[in-house]
Amino acid sequence: MSLASLTDFLSANPQLGLVMIVGLGFIEACPGIGLFVSGVILFGVASFLFVEDLFSIVQIVPCAMLGGFLADQFGYWLGRRLGPNLKESTMMRPHASRLDRAEILIRRFGPLAAVGGRFLTMIRSVVPLLLGMAGLSWPRYLLWDLIAVSIWGLGFVLLLGGLSWLLG
Repeated sequence: MSLASLTDFLSANPQLGLVMIVGLGFIEACPGIGLFVSGVILFGVASFLFVEDLFSIVQIVPCAMLGGFLADQFGYWLGRRLGPNLKESTMMRPHASRLDRAEILIRRFGPLAAVGGRFLTMIRSVVPLLLGMAGLSWPRYLLWDLIAVSIWGLGFVLLLGGLSWLLG
């Protein structure tokens, strides 16, 4: 499929482009999967959709933010529900000492971990899970996650805007 045919397809089916942005935002921040899927893919697709004038920043960024926010909430929920069982699982047992250290740091810096974790590529998808496992209250997590996703969204706006300026 050529870029022209992809552009034509997305022009004819614009909702699919926005659904793709939400999906990529979710996947890159999703516990487990997000460790293997780079945010560069999300940015690349968003840049293509923006540069080809298929969508505006005002359409793209909220969709990317929604995907990331939903993944964060899912990760937190998994941590709350599966925390003790997950920690004792065969897969995680070899990493028990690292998990214990991470839990100590999260208990100490909880809300800041929610914000900082959003910007650290290798741990972005794991921080919400750990915050849920550590027992951070959901209302408190929700507030700090909204702040983190908003700051991340602003950065995304600046990156896409900068790309537009460079190519403009």
